[in-house]
Amino acid sequence: MKHKRSIALAACLISLPLLTGCPGGGGSSNNGNNNGPAADNLNNRTLNVSVSGGSAPFSSGGTYVFTPAGDGTSGSYQLQGSGGVQSNTGSYTYTKTGNSTASLVETEDINGTVVDNTLTFQTANSGTIHSSSPNKGGTQDGTFTLN
Repeated sequence: MKHKRSIALAACLISLPLLTGCPGGGGSSNNGNNNGPAADNLNNRTLNVSVSGGSAPFSSGGTYVFTPAGDGTSGSYQLQGSGGVQSNTGSYTYTKTGNSTASLVETEDINGTVVDNTLTFQTANSGTIHSSSPNKGGTQDGTFTLN
């Protein structure tokens, strides 16, 4: 009987990380990833992006700095591109969508192009970005830092 209790106790201790959300366990709110947290807004921040790949009409390389104005969740923006990334201005909406994810939607002033960006925060100030345009096609990927 004493042997059965020891086995039961050991089984409980082994399964505890799965129930409490320890890193690598299945019970954490961000699926076991050590990501985030995503920024609540972009107020007084700039997004610095290094492009690692893309398909037309997006650039496959280069860098850009996204500077928002407004309250950090919506307003106008200026995008200063280099190395193949074109500069532009427009309006944006930023929404925190999860513990480690956020959506940044840009609408360019000059031609109305919409760019949907998904930011995945790996730290509070850096991560990966995936961009696509529902009305122009193409995709772009890169890494970002939030200053």
